Amino acid sequence: MQEHKEEVQNYERELFYQKEEVHKQEVKALKKEIFISNLKAWIIGFILIAEIIFIGSLFKKSGMFSDVKSAHNSVAVIRYDKPVTEEFTTTIMEKMDSVKEDKSFKSVLFIMGSPGGSPTASEELSEYLKAYQKDMNITMYVDSIAASGGYYIASAVKPLIANKNAIVGSIGVIMPHYNMGELAKKVGVEEDFMAAGKFKKPISYFAKIDKENKKYMTDHLLKPTYDNFVQSVADNRGLKKEDIIPFAEGKIFIANVPEIQGVLVDEISSLYHVKAKIRKDLNSSDVDFVTISLEDEPSFASMFKVNVNVGLDELSNMLQMR
Repeated sequence: MQEHKEEVQNYERELFYQKEEVHKQEVKALKKEIFISNLKAWIIGFILIAEIIFIGSLFKKSGMFSDVKSAHNSVAVIRYDKPVTEEFTTTIMEKMDSVKEDKSFKSVLFIMGSPGGSPTASEELSEYLKAYQKDMNITMYVDSIAASGGYYIASAVKPLIANKNAIVGSIGVIMPHYNMGELAKKVGVEEDFMAAGKFKKPISYFAKIDKENKKYMTDHLLKPTYDNFVQSVADNRGLKKEDIIPFAEGKIFIANVPEIQGVLVDEISSLYHVKAKIRKDLNSSDVDFVTISLEDEPSFASMFKVNVNVGLDELSNMLQMR
């Protein structure tokens, strides 16, 4: 009797475990089914969002929303508030290309605030702005500084309008050089290199530049770049080269001094009045000034990068309009 009772209990226990296992499997299958269902829903949602964005971009490019915006005028605001570099200049041009494609923008307000930088980047953006004005009006306003390469760029647009306290000019070229030779000796660093050609390596961070190499670099690099700079500004301003020379040689000016009016600067104003004039020119009080986001941010490390060995292939990065 006792044995039979134990068998029944064992059977019931085994049956319970079997039911428990079946229940676990059912719960597991249900969870899997819910997960797959949710995953499908998320995927479908992402696809729908992507399709909406894609269709919206097609409508925007085709101008199908132009009627909606026809009662509203937008002006793109470009703030050039960094040193002139190839990277930042490329970013500016790409953003301005996008502005030109967006039919809601009626013109561009270019606010210059740069102390200068790369000669090649300055030339590229200067020529770009001159060509750009054939398709869209640009208002050039110097709010704080347009020096050297910054002025090179600003001179491409007329009239050149400036805040009366803005710094303009500094038409010149400089190549910084640091002699770390004595420091290198103290820490046990010695320069070593191989080069073929007398002037292949005219500059080193471990020694002063001798007279021969100074003359060579001045005649072959600095002076030609400076001449190009002066001639480009003269052409941009509709003046002769000799008209610019008295205001070049690296001189800086406060924008409202009388001697540079009509030469380096056309008008003295303020941002408030410049915007008011744009509204008047567009014959509308309903003007939206849209600041264009510029994503080109230099890294912290790149700001303090030092090239120990300087050859001719690196000199273009050292040559600056400041």
